[in-house]
Amino acid sequence: AKAYKGIAVSSGNSFVHETESQVILNGSRDINFTMDLVLKDIGLFQSMADQAGVPLEISPKLIDIFEDGQSRFGEREWSPNIIRRLEEACGASVLAAGFPAQIVDDEPEERGYEVRPRGSDS
Repeated sequence: AKAYKGIAVSSGNSFVHETESQVILNGSRDINFTMDLVLKDIGLFQSMADQAGVPLEISPKLIDIFEDGQSRFGEREWSPNIIRRLEEACGASVLAAGFPAQIVDDEPEERGYEVRPRGSDS
């Protein structure tokens, strides 16, 4: 919980930290996103980089990590459960009291915005 608060007040804070970190620490790890979806997204990114001839270092490692997690925990396992690899390797659990099992978005929906580059026809 101290690390969560420290990150929240630092330049490392983000939307992902404020939401996903809470359900990771709670133990539910329910962000409604699964390991197979992470691999799909990272795979698309890696494919684009390969086609453009861009040598990536972190993306292939993430693919390896999530493929291992998927083989150990299942393809439809919640993606934040990738932390179980670390928990098992260290013999520890990354849990803290006082965090919610799910993040509820209670803000009213509003119309989105579209960004168009200058000079585009549409």
